[in-house]
Amino acid sequence: ASGLAVLVGGLILVQLYPELVQRFQVEPNELDRETPYIEANLEFTRRGFGLEELQRREFDFDPEASPSWAEAASQFQGLPIWTEDALLTTFHTLDARFPYYDFESVAIDRYPSASGMIPVALSVREIDPGGIGDPNWQNLHLRTLYQRGMGAVASAVNRRTPEGRPEMFISGLPPVTSDNPRGPRVQGSEGLEPLTLEEPSVYFGSRGQLYAIVNPDSVMAGGGDLNNLPGGIRLGGLWRKLFLAWRFRDANILFSSEVSPESLVVFRRSVVERVSAIVPFLRFLEEPYPVVHEGRIVWIMEGFTSTRNFPLSTTQELPGAGSVSYLRNSVKVTVDGVTGATHFYRMDEEDPLLEAWSRVFPGLFRPLSGMPEGLRRHIRYPATLLETQARVLLRYHQETAPRFHGQQDVWALPQELAQGTRPVPYVPEYGIYRLPGREEPEFLLTTVFVPEGRQNLTAILVARCDPEGYGDLLLYDIAVEEQVQGPRQVEALVEQDPVISQQFSLWRQGGSQVWTGHLHVIPVGRTLLYLEPIFLAAEADAIPELRRFVVSDGRRVAMEPTLEGAISALALAVGETSPGLPTDVGVPGETVPTTAQWPQEALDLLDRAETRLREGDWSGFGVALEELRALLRDLSGGAVQG
Repeated sequence: ASGLAVLVGGLILVQLYPELVQRFQVEPNELDRETPYIEANLEFTRRGFGLEELQRREFDFDPEASPSWAEAASQFQGLPIWTEDALLTTFHTLDARFPYYDFESVAIDRYPSASGMIPVALSVREIDPGGIGDPNWQNLHLRTLYQRGMGAVASAVNRRTPEGRPEMFISGLPPVTSDNPRGPRVQGSEGLEPLTLEEPSVYFGSRGQLYAIVNPDSVMAGGGDLNNLPGGIRLGGLWRKLFLAWRFRDANILFSSEVSPESLVVFRRSVVERVSAIVPFLRFLEEPYPVVHEGRIVWIMEGFTSTRNFPLSTTQELPGAGSVSYLRNSVKVTVDGVTGATHFYRMDEEDPLLEAWSRVFPGLFRPLSGMPEGLRRHIRYPATLLETQARVLLRYHQETAPRFHGQQDVWALPQELAQGTRPVPYVPEYGIYRLPGREEPEFLLTTVFVPEGRQNLTAILVARCDPEGYGDLLLYDIAVEEQVQGPRQVEALVEQDPVISQQFSLWRQGGSQVWTGHLHVIPVGRTLLYLEPIFLAAEADAIPELRRFVVSDGRRVAMEPTLEGAISALALAVGETSPGLPTDVGVPGETVPTTAQWPQEALDLLDRAETRLREGDWSGFGVALEELRALLRDLSGGAVQG
């Protein structure tokens, strides 16, 4: 009987009592009882994901304000109009040159020019072992030609050529210039001296690579410099040969007559693998990106500390890190693409996890001031970190316990179109523009929010990347009652416009794909303007061409062959017959066509149509012919202003 009483009492204690407390004490006073716990959760979540110093302010939006069109052109000037997919496709088709070369990724960065900082896309030409025609042992491991990548390609991401291709700063293989036979071929570089590649070899890169046996004599015979040999293990005598042959399970190392005691065995040539072997306690959650520094390729990597044991904080799932409640980009890592020399620099002096590891490995982490100035000018706020912080802010932008408890203002991440009609997630994008209240443009990483279940814009999140303000986070709230258009709503306006829709249909019927680039949302005074580039690509073996620019104020849209033309057309649609747009403002190299320019543009289109016809590209021929027809129609209608 006593045992039964204990069992019944236990059931009452475990099951009935908590339900009674919940029903009669917590539920009637839920907010009051849970407020201390909600406030602790809010505070520690902000700490865990680096949001405690987030600067939040209202965006002073005026729906009736007319933007300064010259300012709009200036703001658009520093935005990347080329997407990574379009650039990778173009680089691979036009600049890989040989099947054993390939481009893994494209990095958007900034470089100084005579006209100020401009956004530049950089991609490294790396070895693809799968593309070697005869994959014998010598070719895979011994031949200098197949051991190293060769230079990089670089283009302005805010410009295009008359043919709709990227305007290249570095291209060609081998990279040469008229004044420097060992440097890159540079076109229209406007004094971009940092983009000069004096040593184009790339032994260490972002792709996985086989081990290589580097013979100094072969490097010299190929025009290399013995001072720029990759870091490796000198083969030496028999015992070291035996150990290395066992390490790589390859007996050819023992018997090859082409190796000598002076040969270097180079492995861990993927920079991620190389760095992870040195600091396995750090997480590397995004691709390394290349920088041209002192005439060579240097890789920069983002090192993160993380844990799921940070108390009272919410958790986020991250590929490569799992479930985390604390995340910091505490380390920047640099890896020399030629020698493999690796250095670690502290970004967060207050990160307790990094401080603990610094005590375990004293001297491993250098202060950021020790990073060369030329590299420090290229550090970026990691897109992975901003994406994670954006996901946290979907709910945790609600800063008080009553608002968080009610969950009546939950946000969502928007979507946009890309290479088809199916929406893709809206991702943060780097660009150079001027923030509200600031005098000078700067390199920024930007993303936007919409309310859950709706598509209008509700906030803009910006991370500053330049060294002077690195790491500052700014959240611009947009009042819901203003009904500012979000990315999908603007794209719907584009698709619904009768002129634009007809043009898209014509291109698609002609066998071309219509790709839409990233939809940029940019502040201009007390308004927001939108910019979206339009690409054309063939159905097969596509080389995308940038053919149109769409500009919108959220109510009207304009699409023209040039960005300046689109801005002027939008100004006219707003009702301003004199938008006050100087011809020297806007995307460099593009001006509003005048009457004198139309004959040349028509001739260029005719030449392009004839070229496509000779190549048997009927789709491209039809597109060029239709553009010529549209040009002549506009001319006959008096649309051209002299």
